[in-house]
Amino acid sequence: EEASGASEDESGSGSASGCGSESEEEPLLKYQRLGTSVQDLLGCDRASCVSASSKVLAVGTHEGHVVVFDTLGHIEVKRFSAHSATVNDIGYDEANEFIASCSDDGTVVVTGLYSDDHFKHDYGRPVKSVALDPSY
Repeated sequence: EEASGASEDESGSGSASGCGSESEEEPLLKYQRLGTSVQDLLGCDRASCVSASSKVLAVGTHEGHVVVFDTLGHIEVKRFSAHSATVNDIGYDEANEFIASCSDDGTVVVTGLYSDDHFKHDYGRPVKSVALDPSY
């Protein structure tokens, strides 16, 4: 079984090969540009990580900020300064009501996207990855 589902034949034409009459097609990538420039959104700061869910797009920065937008990039849902160092990862709960971020400063922060809930835990060493329980 081939991992990609398609392979180049001997002539290099890239056509699908395999048994049967069905040929597999390459999946199409759907995308839409953000409604504004990322540089305009972040100012002098630089993006360190990006995370997308079905409802929002979040960008973590090297200065410890997290900026959350609607999926079109038009509306800023929330912006917060959660960390004092680079944000390494961002995660969401299944309902997209909470966002978690982790940083080189050793903290994990869980923030309500549409509420004032805010929880912070210091682990004392850099945290590289974060995930929220889907039913958080």
